[in-house]
Amino acid sequence: MFAIYNIDGRRFRDNLEALKRVRAPDPSEAFNLHSNVAQDETVIIQGLKTETLNTKGLEAYRTMLHLNERAPIFHAYQLMSHPVITLPIDLPIIDAYQLMKKHKFNQMPVSTAQMQLVGLVTLTDLLAFIIDDNNKVSFVTNKTVKDAMTSEVITADPVSDVRRIAHVMVEYNLTSVPIVNDQDNLIGIVTRTDLLKAMLKDPPLSLWS
Repeated sequence: MFAIYNIDGRRFRDNLEALKRVRAPDPSEAFNLHSNVAQDETVIIQGLKTETLNTKGLEAYRTMLHLNERAPIFHAYQLMSHPVITLPIDLPIIDAYQLMKKHKFNQMPVSTAQMQLVGLVTLTDLLAFIIDDNNKVSFVTNKTVKDAMTSEVITADPVSDVRRIAHVMVEYNLTSVPIVNDQDNLIGIVTRTDLLKAMLKDPPLSLWS
């Protein structure tokens, strides 16, 4: 199951085929790889602030699906990165840039303090707000992450098939897909790196079987 979130919240949630009907992939970018079951206390980092949020537990999903540590990887929750480091929507551009560089990220989700996804911002988005005045580099003042971020973020459910997530990444030229639960809380993120790492783990190539 996939969804689309923007600054007003969730505007779409359905299967992959329905996603393509409401937001068709750009043919010019397709295949361009360069550009309440249980509770689990998951640490969520919102900018520089750390808090605890009760979400659907990863172990609960694993138990429900009768999976163990060596089971084949089929679902997003099995390989997603978590906790999720996000940017507050009202964070100044310069602070967002420094935070992204600190964590060595090229992109970060944007969320409310309650971990409601509202957008996604990339390093390139932030660099568009740089001013080069006679080799003196500075950022545009009075601008926040809200001014730089891209809304309309495609997300997936924790139990989404990772092969379909990979398909979405390729067709929509995405480098990551945030993972959002039934309560609209951001609980993880699947990146291309996560998919590649999964392919290297035992059992080999089970990701694509």
